[in-house]
Amino acid sequence: MDFDVERLSLEELVDLNKRVVMRIRYLQGVKAVEELNRFKMGDRVHFHDHERKPREGIVVRINQRTVSVHTDEKCGHWNVPPRFLTKSAEGGSQ
Repeated sequence: MDFDVERLSLEELVDLNKRVVMRIRYLQGVKAVEELNRFKMGDRVHFHDHERKPREGIVVRINQRTVSVHTDEKCGHWNVPPRFLTKSAEGGSQ
């Protein structure tokens, strides 16, 4: 793809910008779905909370952008973006 953006008019640049933004959002959506698909209900996972404290729990729901995790601690319910989750070596869904 070889073209000179210096030759594009304002209208063409605005159109190009809209297309680029749409494509970026589409690719981010595809990536988010791929990340969410790594997990299933019942999977044992671990993550670090906002205070960097390690947490471990079980996936109880897959949401549009996050994974709901239940832990045994007092603050037992977390909605965590999938990029912050790691499957634990032990257990998992059966």
